[in-house]
Amino acid sequence: MKICFVGVAKSIHVQRWVKWFAERGHEVHLISPYYAEIDGIKLHETSRKKIKFINFVREAFKVRKLVWKIKPDILHAHYVTSNGFFAAFANYHPFLVSVWGSDILREAKESFIKKNIIGYSLKKADIVIPTARSMVTYLTNEFALSRDKIVRIPWGIDLKIFHRGYEKEVEKLRKKLKIGGKKWVVLSPRGMRPNYSNNHLIMEAIPLVIKKHPNTIFIFLRGNASASFEEEMKKKVSKLGIDSNVRFISSFLSPPEMAIYYNMSDIMLSLPYTDQFAFTIMEGVVCGSIPIVSNIDVYKQYLTDGKNAFYVDPDDPKELAEKIIYCIEHPEIKESFYKINRTIIEENENWDKNTKKMEKLYEKLVKAGRVDR
Repeated sequence: MKICFVGVAKSIHVQRWVKWFAERGHEVHLISPYYAEIDGIKLHETSRKKIKFINFVREAFKVRKLVWKIKPDILHAHYVTSNGFFAAFANYHPFLVSVWGSDILREAKESFIKKNIIGYSLKKADIVIPTARSMVTYLTNEFALSRDKIVRIPWGIDLKIFHRGYEKEVEKLRKKLKIGGKKWVVLSPRGMRPNYSNNHLIMEAIPLVIKKHPNTIFIFLRGNASASFEEEMKKKVSKLGIDSNVRFISSFLSPPEMAIYYNMSDIMLSLPYTDQFAFTIMEGVVCGSIPIVSNIDVYKQYLTDGKNAFYVDPDDPKELAEKIIYCIEHPEIKESFYKINRTIIEENENWDKNTKKMEKLYEKLVKAGRVDR
């Protein structure tokens, strides 16, 4: 098949999809606002400028022109508010759009215009693909989508990479980061972005934790976030006087590198206000980290408070500190949580199985023929 994706080439999630289909022998095109080196595909960069109305319109026409030039068998956009709209505007079918969570949960509430853009994109799609069960209900209730055009396909994780092990690599990383062998490690893997990972609230919990357990180390990953926000966080750390207990990782980490960090971590944090079931949670728990997460419904798909995770109010640093302290003082829960979580993820979130489901869906749409609207 000739498959055209519309998404951000720098995104690790987009890269996973395009690489997988390219490795399967498909002709893969990716229309992206920014450049990234991805082997085996044809990248079409649109050089997106700062999003203003005129640039937004120009981008839409650029994408439409490229799509009709490529003439793929399948058009698939990732993230509804921008890429989904551009692909929908191309008026090309079969057209699928993957919702990512924040696009429909958060951005739809930011303005009337954004909600209408999202509604237009979803209605133009032949198939809408969420990853979480709760998103299916949300899409039908909030956007009046018919149930038969929603196909839930969890993306899943690569269990050949994310698993327990990496002992030598963990030992080497501990030395590099100057973390003693007996120190507990708490990882915040969601990226340093304001109003997303709530890292500023995690910061406020740290003094409460180290007052009781001074050897605890907190690691923050920048991911795709800005260097300026990382600098703000570093200033906050210095102001709180907790520099020796915090490590900032500015470099972008590959999946194998992430697996080493998860294996080194005793606890992992995921504290957004809205989400789908995050990859970072899945990756962390199969590597043995104890998940402490926001008390939001989407996580309850797999996680039960006190059984295989702990829920907290993301606005309450005191509650977060108490849960971290509890984990440190009850280390036996790490093994019991791991056994439950490993089984859940292996049965429901296997990357290899779920990518093949997507491929079969593409084949079904191609066989049915192009839809004209």
